[in-house]
Formats: sequence, C-alpha cells, structure tokens
Amino acid sequence: MKKVLVTGGAGFVGSFLCDRLIDEGHEVIAIDNFFTGSKENLSQLSDETNFELIRHDIVKPILLEVDWIFN
Repeated sequence: MKKVLVTGGAGFVGSFLCDRLIDEGHEVIAIDNFFTGSKENLSQLSDETNFELIRHDIVKPILLEVDWIFN
C-alpha cells in the first residue's frame, strides 16, 4: 500500500483517480481548492478510512509525506 497525493482530487478526473487508488488499496490524500471541483464528486469516499480531503490551493506550499503524487 502506498500513500498517494492527488491534486485536483475533487475534479472530474481526480475523483475517478481517487476511486481507483482506494479500490487498489492505497491511502489517498486529495487536495483541491474547489474552484472547479466539487465535494460531491468525492461523496462516495466520505466513509473510507484510507481517504482524506484537504481544501488547499497548491500555489501555496504544503508539507505532506507521500510515496506518489498525481498532479
């Protein structure tokens, strides 16, 4: 199991990627500023223990320890 960061995780493509990574058994952190993404795109993951959603604009630094980054 890898710890994975998905930027734009609440967008159309990002939300499907989060689904897939969770299905494969990874721990997923999704970051989104919600300018175009929506929390509703990730509603199916709200009860997942291996999923975290962070509201953040990637223009600003954030310190996270992860194995993979999908941007």
